[in-house]
Amino acid sequence: MHLYPWMTAIGTFLLQFLILILIAGFIQVLKKSAIFKSRIKISPLDLWPPVLLIFIHQISRNSLAESYIPEVVIVWLGVCLIVLLWKIFKDRDLTYKKFFIFFWRFSDLLLFLCWVSVALYVIIQKF
Repeated sequence: MHLYPWMTAIGTFLLQFLILILIAGFIQVLKKSAIFKSRIKISPLDLWPPVLLIFIHQISRNSLAESYIPEVVIVWLGVCLIVLLWKIFKDRDLTYKKFFIFFWRFSDLLLFLCWVSVALYVIIQKF
């Protein structure tokens, strides 16, 4: 049986999405355990940015023979820099802790959108 290339791209995307859900579930379970309950303030999505970068590289490299990591990182850091400048002018009491928490949580959202965009681009290119 011969799979169509777009079916392989969709399968890879769905498997990666399942892995992201499992990571979020694992963090949620860790948060409920007694050891981590008081020590670590972590969101279920906090481990996604590095994993999403790996997934973006994997799905673009496997399907298009080139990685879109440089483009994604430039967009990620550029948008984060613009949002940071806006945040500095809006909040005069911005500390390093507030900045890095905001940067990481914003990266969760932005890298997720980049991953979905790259996956859709790959799937459309395979048609």
